[in-house]
Amino acid sequence: MIAPYVTSGPVTGLEFYERERLITEILGGNQRATFVLGTRQSGKTSLLRQVETLVPSLFLDVQWAGGRLENLVRQAHREIRRKRRQHEWLPPENTLPPADLFSLLETVNDAAEAVCQRVWVLVDETERLLELARPDPEVLHRLRGTVQNCPALRVVLVAAKALSEANDLTAPSGSPFLSGFALRYLGGLSPGASAALLRQSQSPTPVAVDDALVTCLIRLTNGHPLLLQLLGWRLFDDGRLRRPVQGDLDAILDQCTRTATFDRDFAYLTDVERRVLHALVEGRPVPADVDPAFLHGLTQLGYLRREGDGYAIGNAFFARWLGRWADWQKESEVSEESTHAVYEQSRLEQVSALVQEDRLSPAEIQRTLDAIRRAMIAWQQHGLPADAATRRTLEKIEAALAGRGGPKHKLEATLPLLPPVLAYKVEWGGEIPEYLDELRAILDELDRPSREEPDDSYTEV
Repeated sequence: MIAPYVTSGPVTGLEFYERERLITEILGGNQRATFVLGTRQSGKTSLLRQVETLVPSLFLDVQWAGGRLENLVRQAHREIRRKRRQHEWLPPENTLPPADLFSLLETVNDAAEAVCQRVWVLVDETERLLELARPDPEVLHRLRGTVQNCPALRVVLVAAKALSEANDLTAPSGSPFLSGFALRYLGGLSPGASAALLRQSQSPTPVAVDDALVTCLIRLTNGHPLLLQLLGWRLFDDGRLRRPVQGDLDAILDQCTRTATFDRDFAYLTDVERRVLHALVEGRPVPADVDPAFLHGLTQLGYLRREGDGYAIGNAFFARWLGRWADWQKESEVSEESTHAVYEQSRLEQVSALVQEDRLSPAEIQRTLDAIRRAMIAWQQHGLPADAATRRTLEKIEAALAGRGGPKHKLEATLPLLPPVLAYKVEWGGEIPEYLDELRAILDELDRPSREEPDDSYTEV
């Protein structure tokens, strides 16, 4: 009997588990641009392929383009030809600009608008855009401009943390690139979805797995999709899963090492993030001076998991890899500042979601508004940054705070404006860091994790 687990390539349909809420946000939200951040083998391509089955879309693989814009244009032409078989309103080949990707997307937008349709542009391996943007950051400005000026397009970027470099490339000539995208994390599957995948509950022939073993495997993997699939494939025995032995776990770790599953993720960790992981690997607590935004991001991505009042390494395989092969002295491939800006943005968006879902009390909303207002007063007293884009953003925040409406309305209007401001290193304003620290402390309280944790009886790797 063949094991029903998929250990290579994307999955869709009955082989695709969970992510319903994320897909709903991508398809049903008002946000035109979404950035899905995930580690290697966390299901980024599968997510896009699943979305592709649900809506009119163009799938672009930037890695396939090999750092050449003309290859990306050629791929877009091919996608439009292919998708016209399903959606005849897409523009015919002879009307498409032959060499300009952004003009091509505008042509698609115009065709979709004419028939009151939307098109999702699904961009895989987006960090490879940096190969184009380093010599010419205008590529990123044009991409964001296309998103802003094409109301029928919905752009979804999936990438590893390396894409945060796009903020560094674009900030000198405007606001950071990713501040225009709603950030969503692609972490591990929930315990319920992890159990469903192990049991293949969506398959016509489910797999028998006892509850204790399910708990053990979830604990080992922290819901990492690839690790769950690898365990399922290795432990499958005539329609059921057996308990793992040390040889099984060592073999999976060896496979992950050979395929550099953890190496690339480690390369995209900043020095402060590595300091956190190094402390935990050595049995020490998280350093007290670490900004909570980094702990938030590391947890959302699955590098860490909450354990009581503290943290532990996300999954047992990554923990063992860190202890054996991590080069703690190797220079990081991403900057601390750009990573912090991405994490800070996501925390604000999570608070915004809590506001929209009426999960914050009026007192919590008012407290957050007061902190923003005090920071605004300090900004005014000590002078705004010289950057024109930041100055305009601060003016918009002030207008939102002074506008009509209740506290909830004001917070909904204000929070989306804050990420590009907080992306700046605030060193020039006496009291301003104090007020920003107060605002961040409030955000720390509001986004406390409530994720269900499995039992702690599990097999160590």
